[in-house]
Amino acid sequence: MDAAAACCLLLVLATTTISSVYAYAQAADGGCFRKEREALLSFKGGITEDPHSLLASWNGQDCCLWSNVRCNNRTGHVVKLDLRNNFLLDDMMVLGYPRPHPGMHGKISSSLLALHHLEYLDLSGNHLGGAGVSIPRFLGSLGSLVYLNLSCMSFNGKVPPQLGNLSRLMYLDLNLWWCLYDENNLHVEDISWLPRLPSLRFLNMNRVNLSTAGNLVQVVSMLSNLRVLHLSDCELVFPHTPIVHSNLTSLQMLDLSGNWGGTLNPSYWFWDVGTIKHLDLSQNEIAEPFPAAMGNMTSLEALHLGGNRLTSLNPKALSNLCNLRELTLSGNRINQDLPEFLEGLPHCAWSKMKMLDLTYTNLSGEIPKWIDQWTDLSILQLSFNQLVGSIRREIGGLIKLDKLYLDGNQFNGSISEEHLGSLVNLEELDLSYNSLNMVISSNWTPPFKLQLAYFPSSKLGPRFPLWLKGQRDITYLDISDAGIVDHLPDWFWAVFSNVQYLNISCNQISGRLPSTLEFMSSAMPIVFDLNSNMLTGSIPQLPRLLVELDISRNLLSGPLPQNFGAPFLGDLLLSENSINGTIPVHICELKYLNVLDLAKNHLIGGFPDCAEVSVGTKKLNAKFSAEALILYENNLSGDISFLQGCPELIILDIGHNKFTGRLPTWIAERVPDLSYLRLRHNMFSGSIPIQVTQLVYLQYLDLANNRISGFVPHTLANMKAMTQDHPEGLNNPLWSSYDRPEGHSEGYKAPKYDDSLEVVTKGQYLDYTSSLIYMVGLDLSCNNLVGEIPVEITSLVNLKSLNISHNQFSGMIPETIGFLGSLESLDMSCNELSGGIPSSFSSMTMLSKLNLSYNNLSGRVPTGNQLQALIDPASSYIGNDYLCGPPLPRNCSGPEGAGYLHLFHTRVRDPTGKERRCVASRKLTEAETKAEAREASEVSGSQRRRKMSYSRGSRQSSYSRYRSRSRSVDSSDIENPGNNLYVTGLSSRITDRDLEKHFSAEGEVIDASIVLDPWTRESRGFGFVTMATLKEAERCIKYLDRSVLEGRVITVEKVLSKDCYSLIFFSSPSIRGGFCTYTLAFSAEYLSALLVSRFC
Repeated sequence: MDAAAACCLLLVLATTTISSVYAYAQAADGGCFRKEREALLSFKGGITEDPHSLLASWNGQDCCLWSNVRCNNRTGHVVKLDLRNNFLLDDMMVLGYPRPHPGMHGKISSSLLALHHLEYLDLSGNHLGGAGVSIPRFLGSLGSLVYLNLSCMSFNGKVPPQLGNLSRLMYLDLNLWWCLYDENNLHVEDISWLPRLPSLRFLNMNRVNLSTAGNLVQVVSMLSNLRVLHLSDCELVFPHTPIVHSNLTSLQMLDLSGNWGGTLNPSYWFWDVGTIKHLDLSQNEIAEPFPAAMGNMTSLEALHLGGNRLTSLNPKALSNLCNLRELTLSGNRINQDLPEFLEGLPHCAWSKMKMLDLTYTNLSGEIPKWIDQWTDLSILQLSFNQLVGSIRREIGGLIKLDKLYLDGNQFNGSISEEHLGSLVNLEELDLSYNSLNMVISSNWTPPFKLQLAYFPSSKLGPRFPLWLKGQRDITYLDISDAGIVDHLPDWFWAVFSNVQYLNISCNQISGRLPSTLEFMSSAMPIVFDLNSNMLTGSIPQLPRLLVELDISRNLLSGPLPQNFGAPFLGDLLLSENSINGTIPVHICELKYLNVLDLAKNHLIGGFPDCAEVSVGTKKLNAKFSAEALILYENNLSGDISFLQGCPELIILDIGHNKFTGRLPTWIAERVPDLSYLRLRHNMFSGSIPIQVTQLVYLQYLDLANNRISGFVPHTLANMKAMTQDHPEGLNNPLWSSYDRPEGHSEGYKAPKYDDSLEVVTKGQYLDYTSSLIYMVGLDLSCNNLVGEIPVEITSLVNLKSLNISHNQFSGMIPETIGFLGSLESLDMSCNELSGGIPSSFSSMTMLSKLNLSYNNLSGRVPTGNQLQALIDPASSYIGNDYLCGPPLPRNCSGPEGAGYLHLFHTRVRDPTGKERRCVASRKLTEAETKAEAREASEVSGSQRRRKMSYSRGSRQSSYSRYRSRSRSVDSSDIENPGNNLYVTGLSSRITDRDLEKHFSAEGEVIDASIVLDPWTRESRGFGFVTMATLKEAERCIKYLDRSVLEGRVITVEKVLSKDCYSLIFFSSPSIRGGFCTYTLAFSAEYLSALLVSRFC
């Protein structure tokens, strides 16, 4: 080197050194470069919410010391800004239920343009976009960027082509998978900017719409340095013409899942990319065998084909894939014998295969004896197939196995230490839903440390499996329905203190719950399912990260805690215990609660009004966020004004309580999403407000057994969920918000339902879970509704169950009743309906249970195939003595039974004071029948339009009119001796014995009877008591009237004496006394009446 050159070199070095020293001095003077610090503070100013305090340390002069900021050690410039929301992108995948976006909110400030040296920018998982907000174009001016991650940021709109200006970029992630907001909706109109990123190695555009991006294949093929390409669910359709000149010489990972459907053309461009090691074609609806071109992909190590429609594989196409390590076929219908299928896979890859996922592929047969030749297998998934026989001991020779999934098959026999003793690497074991017997010694020490252990429906019991004691690494444990009848070991909670999913349900495990479970130390969301056991104690303090708790159907007692200690609770299921006390206002603070089930306990008081709750002097202004509130069969009381603070409810079941008041007129405005509303067996009064019919999602309404009166609104047709064949419904909140963790990469997951709800239909209680969304019903029975049945009820064509029995409906059944073609159960019994049964009944082809009993119906019973196949058809019409034709024994003498019966209507009062319709009859000629029908209709119509008081004289007048039409009638006036008492206001829990005990305080009780509904066998809320003497009966009226029995005020009065004359009083067939009930024997010559009442 000559002297001149040496001098030049020294000058350059000196200049560089001086510049570096100056840069350090500038940075040191203010901690970092002032413009860069100001740019970062300006960015912070655009952030409106920072729930994880990512920017909390952004103060002071030295921005290089701030969290999530990194500066170059030599120059002092900011080169890295990592503000990734890890809670969303990592943990939220496990939580699996909707909740508010937990990341930063705000806007991206253009002040970032001052960071000229920024090389790494990660803002993923934060809500810095929103509706109508696209990716900022100015980001394309950050020319030093090498790494850019903008995934899941709620951007909406077009991907800016300015990103093509980032010529140094090596990593670009615009992925929209695992995003919480619907606002994540990006699309590309022109992809021509992509080749201007020649250094790009990683590109992830999952779920970005590329359907209008032009010739994507030609553009991508120009990226010679590209190694990883994710284009999942991008609405791609690839051309069939091959690419002549492709520069994809470095591509190793290609993900095209969830795109085009149907075919695999041999000319597709990726078959010739010989460098690809990982190919994902899952969820593409591929139905045809693989082309021979696949044999060119000799470097292929991982092939994912799950979720397609393959029925077989082409062994020739796979024969050259000797480097294959992973094969996923889950969800395809291979329909082969397992040994035959395995034989078709390339033999040269058997000893190299590490992962084989054949979940839900409809494979049959047994596990082959030569399975141990697959010596390198670490993951074997054969779940949900038709595999049979015993599990071979040879499977224990797969010593590298760390995940073994054999669940959902038909395996039988035993599992012993010999099967598992050599599997030293085993971490996940799933034997669920087979017929296996775990024959393992209680003192056996397994050589492995399980992290996932699933054994539901396998026989582990009756003793608790003590070999689990050493498995302290377990995070997912399911031993539900395992035949365990034992005490929960003392070590149980300590050993499994790190568990994330714990299911011991459906056994007979006893023991007392600890007072606190706060020591459960998992850093991830936790699920406990302990239902259907014999656990005792009270509800403990819960782990902070618990998201689902099910301890229903146990023996728990005591009050609910004032603070559960688990602010992220999503599902809280505590039904069918003996929990007492009140519901704490802390319920209102559980803002992630989705389902609350406290049914069948002993709770009292009202439900907290979350809109009015205060803590100390501070009003919370909270709302009850759950979609399902289930409180039936408690002793809760008060009105239902609390619903104003429950705007998201879809399911509300508060049946069998003591709620009072009128149905609110604001219900459709404040709780607009109600789909299932069950208020039966309370004390609601007033009329049905028309606003109830404005609940457009309402598909099940149960108001039975209340004190509701008045007319049914004529606006029933507004209930769209009942009128449309396929209504736009809401999600079923009973679907579990938390999927049981599975090892199946793309396999079938059986849904878990958190809970079930009772529906009364076909005269019985049925529990609905998943099928709740298909149950459409209306139950208004056992109230005081009057008037004619509104014809609009026949527009509810989606109804499957309709019950309006035990009311005072009058008039005729609507002729268009046959429009209800989906009805499976119809009950109109115990009303005052008259006229004929419409012939359109024969159109209801789904009907299996019909009850029209105890009305005033007349004429011929319609015929039809479905009507002949009813459950107990004869009982459907009893109490209508002027009906004729099959299935009744009474023949019709004419087309409509002309000349057979004369129907005479009148009214009397029953012992409750309620007016009831009575009838009498005799055989008439055809001419008399027509005249009498017109006259009876006029009489009946006028009587419905006005209130009438019926004195003894008026009844005698009616009787005299009846006698003038009858040849001979014998009657006797029977007086109540005074010791028969009528009791109302009874709780549904009261039995005959309870009633007898209450009245025995005032004397000797001869008989005590509760009146039951004939079909549901529920108490109708009243009964009758016979005392030994008149004096004792009068004492009961004096001291027990308005007394409290089981928390309810009852009324006691004397059964009225009656001159019953020869009239028929129609009422419930379950009534055991107190009513004037007659059996009439008809003949051509006379009508005789026989009194069979106990009290009249």
